[in-house]
Amino acid sequence: MGKLKYCWTNKLKITDKISLTVFCFAFVPILVLFLVIIMNLEEKDKNDKIYLAKSSVNQIYANVQKTVELCNMSTQVFLNNGNLTDYLERVYSGEKISVEDMIQFSREDIVSMERLVNSNPYLYQIHVYVDDDTMLEMVPILYQKSRMKNIQIIEEAGLENSWLFDYTDDMFSLSDNPTKHIMSLTTKMPNYTYGNLGYIEVAVRMESVFPELFEYSDTRWRCFVDQQDNRYYNKSDDNRWNRYVEDIMSKVVDKNQEISKKVKIQGEDMIITSKPIPELNGSYIEVISLDKFSSTLTKMSWFYLFILVGIMVLLIVVIHFVVTTMVKRFYMLFKTLKEVQGGNLNVVVPDCGSDELGELANQIGIMLDKIKLLMKDNLDREILAKNSEIRALQNQINAHFIYNVLESVKMMAEIEEKYDIADAVTSLGIMLRYSMKGLAKNVTVRQEIEYIQKYIALMNLRFDYEIYLSLNIPKVLWEQEIPKMSLQPIVENAICHGIEDIAEDTNIYIKGIVMLEDFIIEITDQGKGMTDEKVEYLREKIDEDIEVSGGAGTGIGLKNVQDRIQIHFGKEYGIQISSRYGCYTKVSMRLPFNPNV
Repeated sequence: MGKLKYCWTNKLKITDKISLTVFCFAFVPILVLFLVIIMNLEEKDKNDKIYLAKSSVNQIYANVQKTVELCNMSTQVFLNNGNLTDYLERVYSGEKISVEDMIQFSREDIVSMERLVNSNPYLYQIHVYVDDDTMLEMVPILYQKSRMKNIQIIEEAGLENSWLFDYTDDMFSLSDNPTKHIMSLTTKMPNYTYGNLGYIEVAVRMESVFPELFEYSDTRWRCFVDQQDNRYYNKSDDNRWNRYVEDIMSKVVDKNQEISKKVKIQGEDMIITSKPIPELNGSYIEVISLDKFSSTLTKMSWFYLFILVGIMVLLIVVIHFVVTTMVKRFYMLFKTLKEVQGGNLNVVVPDCGSDELGELANQIGIMLDKIKLLMKDNLDREILAKNSEIRALQNQINAHFIYNVLESVKMMAEIEEKYDIADAVTSLGIMLRYSMKGLAKNVTVRQEIEYIQKYIALMNLRFDYEIYLSLNIPKVLWEQEIPKMSLQPIVENAICHGIEDIAEDTNIYIKGIVMLEDFIIEITDQGKGMTDEKVEYLREKIDEDIEVSGGAGTGIGLKNVQDRIQIHFGKEYGIQISSRYGCYTKVSMRLPFNPNV
């Protein structure tokens, strides 16, 4: 037998022998690996889905904790509101409150409380209910007790606070589209003199607390169960999960215990994950159907099998070709070196294996990469220097301290009814918070324009003349991404170098133009303009690799904007400048257009 094998192999060419050997050593491990993957794919898929279900439920629980904390903090803010307490005590005492006092309370305290609610996007509404039918309601905060949704629950149970789930906000019957799926925390307002001044209701949308709770999915079902065993989920007639609900609930024996297990309900394999939520006196249940994924798993197995067969066929051809061309590797490498000698640093070094020749090829590739890195080093150092300058400027002062001081100044201005000053401080605070986030992340055109509007509003406070901002931006551009602080330096240049010297009312015009694959934002000022020599000088500063130092009029701001645009989007994008002395200056910014935004 050994002699027969010897004779058979002797008849093959050396290239065929090597090809056959390499093929066998490659095919057998791949085949074994494929069989192991197929055998363990279903179990791995089940474990992955259990893990994902646990992660999803834990994420929901973390979201609930944040919401409960938000509701409790908001409740405490209202409980500690001295003006609100004083007003309710006057109501309960039977005092006849003058119209002037009611108007003042509405304009100052009610508006302040409403602003607190509107400033937090996670809150839906905060209502204060008072047990006095003669009290004048002050929308949207102060109402009579008869409007409460859970008045019966609190009065019968005597609870200090309680949760109410999944109700519709139909307080005003004239509303054509009332908000559905609301949950709220209602808390009593204890008082030493009158016992209880009323009730504070902090409401949020259930979709914000339990994402996708009321949405339909063929493969996943979600449900929240409260203390009274009320179930909140998508109860539409076409929901296929309706027939499984009772069976699912029977599998969750103890709702106060966290579970995650595989079960079979009505012949369908499912994964049930349940987690108690003591903060809401309930539990959250999530179910994943494994049968809906089985057909996909079978298709994937056949798909991988066909891929394996194709790879084996391709492997036979490739191995034979590689073996027959191994002697050509040296000449391929020599040709590469000649191209490098001719100045072509972008040549691709061929893969020459893992032997000595292959190691030489790898070292040549490393050398070429280092050369290209050194050539790119100048631009990187310049970018690093600019970012260091920006960080140094940002770190000169404690931005968080200034922001907190501005908030205090704003509150003092509002107390003194200096609303112009409060609005200016608010704008400055928004600008400071915007700039505190750094330059690494892109923003939308809308965010940058809002920042510019705040900036111009503050600049107008400095000047005796007015700078008007005119916008002509198509709707499709508002959510396009641009580098942060890319438009503001251009507007700042327009004011400092084009408008400030003429010192008269003028306009800054921002226009958006949509093209096939790009879009352009033009910023035009009606300032003093520039000479052709000055425009050409700035173009060289922006477009060419020229050392840019600090100082007014040197173009460092525009150069920085140009560099960041090209770093984010590529060399084909950037800014262009045109101007006419005594008339205008226009800066055009070209960026890639994303139609999917």
